[in-house]
Amino acid sequence: MPIKIKISLTIYIIIVAILVIFYEKLLGEPNLIYTLIFVATLMIIGIWIFPEVVTKKTTAEIEENQSEKEESNN
Repeated sequence: MPIKIKISLTIYIIIVAILVIFYEKLLGEPNLIYTLIFVATLMIIGIWIFPEVVTKKTTAEIEENQSEKEESNN
């Protein structure tokens, strides 16, 4: 995943977490704030630590893609 997307997702998670923290503090259950902080931190760490899943193309998929390209060119 490109760094720009990771940064934008991190910022989005932080903004949403802050908004939910304010909402929970004003109108909801303030004890859930600690759980929210833990989950948001876990999501951010997961974005940055775990690698993106990469699948290898099989020979059949490569041949299928080539035949589709040939058909579209004709």
